[in-house]
Amino acid sequence: MAYCGEKKDTLPALEDICVRYICKNLGDLTYLDLSGPKTRRKWKFPYPEFHITPRPAQKILLQLCKRNALDDERMSLFSAEYLNLISPTIKETNVSAEALRALRDFRLSNLSVVNLPNVNLNSVLGCLGEWTLRNLTSLNVTGISILTGMNIPIFFPLGRFKNLQLLNVSRTEFSTTDLQIVADDLPNVQFLNISRTSVSDVSPLLSMRDRLTGLIMHRLELEQKEDVENLLSVVVQLHQLRTLDVSDKPRPSGSRLDAVDILCSADTLPCLVSIDLSGNQFGLKLEDARLLIKNHPNLAFAGFASWLSSHEHELEGIHRLSLKYPDIIMLGDRGDQLLLNTLTRNKDRAIYLQNALHSIFEATSNRETLKPDLLQAVLRVMRLHLRRVEMILAGTAVIYNLTRGEQSCQLPLEVLNRAVRMTLTAMEKFPNNRQLQKNCFLTLCSDTLLYRATFNCNQCCELVFNNLIAFDDMHMKRMGVAIISILAAEITTAGLSELARDRRRIQCLLAYIAEKCLLIADLNDLGPVIPNYLSQVRLRAEGTPIFDTTLRFTLSALWNLTDECPEACMGFVEECGLRIYEKVLKRFADQDEEVKNHVYTKCLGLLNNVAEVDQTRNTLLVDSLMDFFFKMLRHPSIQISYFAAGIVAHLSCLKDDVWMAALQSSKESHIKLLGQSVCCWQPPQYEMVAYRSFEPFEQLVLHPQSRLEVHLWAVWAIHHILTRKEARYVPTLRNCKRLLNFLRYVTSADETVLCANSLQRQHCSIQESTDDQLKQPETISTLSLPTHPDPTITTILDSSEGSTGIQSTSGTPNPCPGYAGDAAALSDRKSSYTLIQDRTKRSLSSGSVGTVFDQTEPVRKTAAGVSAFVGPDTSQLECARLIRRLATEIIAAVDRHSSNSTAETLGAAGPSTSEAGLT
Repeated sequence: MAYCGEKKDTLPALEDICVRYICKNLGDLTYLDLSGPKTRRKWKFPYPEFHITPRPAQKILLQLCKRNALDDERMSLFSAEYLNLISPTIKETNVSAEALRALRDFRLSNLSVVNLPNVNLNSVLGCLGEWTLRNLTSLNVTGISILTGMNIPIFFPLGRFKNLQLLNVSRTEFSTTDLQIVADDLPNVQFLNISRTSVSDVSPLLSMRDRLTGLIMHRLELEQKEDVENLLSVVVQLHQLRTLDVSDKPRPSGSRLDAVDILCSADTLPCLVSIDLSGNQFGLKLEDARLLIKNHPNLAFAGFASWLSSHEHELEGIHRLSLKYPDIIMLGDRGDQLLLNTLTRNKDRAIYLQNALHSIFEATSNRETLKPDLLQAVLRVMRLHLRRVEMILAGTAVIYNLTRGEQSCQLPLEVLNRAVRMTLTAMEKFPNNRQLQKNCFLTLCSDTLLYRATFNCNQCCELVFNNLIAFDDMHMKRMGVAIISILAAEITTAGLSELARDRRRIQCLLAYIAEKCLLIADLNDLGPVIPNYLSQVRLRAEGTPIFDTTLRFTLSALWNLTDECPEACMGFVEECGLRIYEKVLKRFADQDEEVKNHVYTKCLGLLNNVAEVDQTRNTLLVDSLMDFFFKMLRHPSIQISYFAAGIVAHLSCLKDDVWMAALQSSKESHIKLLGQSVCCWQPPQYEMVAYRSFEPFEQLVLHPQSRLEVHLWAVWAIHHILTRKEARYVPTLRNCKRLLNFLRYVTSADETVLCANSLQRQHCSIQESTDDQLKQPETISTLSLPTHPDPTITTILDSSEGSTGIQSTSGTPNPCPGYAGDAAALSDRKSSYTLIQDRTKRSLSSGSVGTVFDQTEPVRKTAAGVSAFVGPDTSQLECARLIRRLATEIIAAVDRHSSNSTAETLGAAGPSTSEAGLT
């Protein structure tokens, strides 16, 4: 089993896993001892004699440094009482000289104290015991000051380390005088690192020529040509050298030094195994590099990175040289392997890394295949240099090249995840660098990457929105809304609410839509008070709406952001979104049919989300919008008709008095046409829409004002997505118990029963029944439905209003074919009422329960029951037949899936319900 997505051959050692666990849970594994004069932290060892051996103890110490978790208090844990140290490394932490005195009790062979701001060389030496002073073989004081408070060098105490063999004083104030002290007083030094020091003359090294085997002199401060010539003349005399590093900052191709011939000859440095000439401060040519390698057969490493040659053939020549000598690790500016070597061998040399990143970017701009190792190396470099904007800028450009298009499919998933996370980190670190942010947008604007990688979608959306608000860049707008349109469908409802709380984000998207679709004259129609953000939008004086990718993705983004998110829907309405969308619908009315349908679908999809929310539903009760929805119910495009029907279905759950107060059109006419439209739909072969949950459907069908036609739309929608993605949506449906019970009830009820105006009231009667008459009586008994007071005959008559089959005789235009207007229903109410009264009296006089109120055997299933609520018309019966058929197929799919799941395995994970909306 792979660990953390890594390959088997890179499994961490058990010791390393334990070290990471200890460092992560240090607070639980230690305690503060307040009994002594000083507060100390101690280990909670399992038994008194427990002791940590040197290697894991040193790993714990280093890991705490890397986590920036080592301080004076925790340094007290590294006492000889609990553990042993031989070769400790303490780096980049704020421990004091006093805390370092814990090292006095150990016999150290090697010591690395790197970049400690609170100590100097003298205080480090004062923390060491006598045995260590006599026997220390390796000392690394990189980045440690060697000056006193009076800026006086204190390097002379190093003379006490008579057994010292390796000394690293890089990045210190080490000078030529100090070099002379080392040469005279440390007779056993064989390896010396004086990189980035103040040494200007290396002549003292000549006295060490018979014993010096390793010399690192990266970027000495040698500005004069004479100093460089002196350096080379000394180096060629150090005949025992096995490792030589004379790399420097890249210099333009200049004059070749005369001593280069000596350097490349077979008699010079005969023991040489490793040489780094990156930066080419000696002016070598390609032929010199060939001769150097040929004359030194023991070479295993040769660095030729950052050669600023004006001749491309020289750079390519180094690459070909590496192919000729595959056993030699080479650094160079061309070829994947040479660039990869440059990234891995120069982790702390930013100037070479940056040049390598630029070379990788150029080399991969038109490439269709890539090496995952190259991307991993780039990510490591970026992680190590997060504070250097120039490094991160180059790195983000390379990440884009190595993940764009189908290339991301070639990458191991863990590497792709790391690339996305590093991209987001770069966006967070440098929010004001437009070019860097644009690089990151280019990387993220990829369907394959966004769908395949695992990362924090909320964080990504927030960062993208921050850029859209901060920068007015049309390219970033286009990419940004595309990214949001995809990610919004993957974010939880809680995450969407968090995004929507910052209204600037809603305003930003609405401003893009207004900029593309509205004219200056349209502002006056948006209302008496125009939001401030709209006054800053650049609107045109005339012209047709602009339908481009920015508008398309912006509509999708807003649609997905409002999905099952009341906070976003409220923001959309309060930020003038409804009036803007109404203008958009009008502006596209005379556009190309394909474009118009695309815009209509996305606008209606968002308005459907608004209709789902109780707080915003009634804002849609505007005559102009309702006329549009009514018209769209009969639209030939099933997508448009579907979303218009969804809006009408949710609005029909508003009470009649709310409709009458806001609209002139009839609620009954909309509901009637809703049912007729759904019955005419031919299910498309593709998935029209995706849902994150079935909660909106559950709320809709169980709403007190819900009707048969409304139920039909909801069941049709569930059937559509269930038949397209059964494995995903069946478990989601099974989690909605009340909705599932409703569907089972529909399959068991008679068609005439389903024709009642409000199935909810019928459910309440059935729930109270004690007789087992249905196929699934246990499911009906668990329905949690609100009951309505006074279920009298008048209520039944009122609930059947508009459901009669009587034709209208008034001169009023008939809004729906076959629909009896409200007046006709009312005119027939008296005779129906008399009929039911007579039947009730006869039932009561016979001592039995009346057919209308009999809950043990509902008369609604009989012919007498049908006549009790006047009776369904042809349209209603058609709706009832269709909803029963669809519900039956849904229940069959649920039962089939349940059987398969039981047979295969228990406890299978449910599907992700984060995707919603049509992007």
